[in-house]
Amino acid sequence: MKTKLVLLVITISLLSSSTFESHLQAESPFDHIFFPFKKVDANPNADYRVTDKQGPWMVLATSFHGEGAEQQAHQLVLELRRAHKLEAFTHRKTYDYTDRVAGRGVDKYGQPKAMVYNKGYRFNEVAVMVGNFESVKSDDAQALLEKIKYLRPQALDRAKEEGTNQVYAGLRRIQNKLNLNPERHERGSMGRAFITRNPTIPAEYFTQNALDPFVERLNDGVEYSLLDNPGKYTVQVATFRGKVVYDIEKGFDKDAKVSDALVKAAENSHLLVTALRKQNIEAYEYHDRNESIVTVGSFDRVGVRQIDGKFQFDPIVYKIMSIYKAQRVPINNSSQFSFRPRALNGIPFDIQPRPAFVPKRSIGSSFLSRF
Repeated sequence: MKTKLVLLVITISLLSSSTFESHLQAESPFDHIFFPFKKVDANPNADYRVTDKQGPWMVLATSFHGEGAEQQAHQLVLELRRAHKLEAFTHRKTYDYTDRVAGRGVDKYGQPKAMVYNKGYRFNEVAVMVGNFESVKSDDAQALLEKIKYLRPQALDRAKEEGTNQVYAGLRRIQNKLNLNPERHERGSMGRAFITRNPTIPAEYFTQNALDPFVERLNDGVEYSLLDNPGKYTVQVATFRGKVVYDIEKGFDKDAKVSDALVKAAENSHLLVTALRKQNIEAYEYHDRNESIVTVGSFDRVGVRQIDGKFQFDPIVYKIMSIYKAQRVPINNSSQFSFRPRALNGIPFDIQPRPAFVPKRSIGSSFLSRF
């Protein structure tokens, strides 16, 4: 009886240990160190579509169009996942060349010329994309790109015999026959693969100048940070100047100290944003090396350029600028005016509010912050 009890305890202990180990493998952030051979699922019933979780840069392996595009793309994704352990996904995009577009110049009525495409048609295209990378220049991204160029998936070989929907497949075969470069003939059916941005991440994240780490740290933990503003533009209504103690040898690193002037500037901007928020106004604060600012609103555009070349502000943007701009005050015994800044709780606004771009965190830091 005692022996059976000991065996039972050992069995339970082993089961608990294996359960804990599998739990650890599933959730530990150090899996890539202790378990380097990553398991990539390949479920035929799963929908492997690209999302913003795949990171900012990916390899576009190939694309398909036509009625069988979805099926052939899905088969290729499953093979890349099952046979090559590659995180492959699909991305569908619709191209519409049936609508009218604005051309250059204006018609006799002063309106933009309306033009149509020479061949107006509409079609869908499905791309197969692989991987997720923080930088386009990373070694692992370049290594994966080379690997994909020389792969010869059976899904694409079968498609050639049964009828393929791969884009420019026929043109590539003709080019291969005419190309005398032996290296080109060694490449597979995805030899034209290239690295591109993740299509589900907004384009402005790739075109803007990334903030340096010091400025990002200054804005960490700010409840109403301008970095969290969803728009492209905002209206800057208050500016508070400050200075940073700069060490030439260290630069702006983790040991950089902030002067009292900059601390006071940050306090004023925070107090002003808090007061505006209590009035249900969409206000934000932002701090950099030299100043702190307060902004109001979030907009995708600030206005439109008229045909005569004049710029017309969006009505809401113009209203915000008007509400917070300084008042004109006549000078005694003079025909001239001075300006009196408006204030809230004793904190002044700028004399002339103005539209401003919304700064964004670097796409690399945004991607890494998810882990």
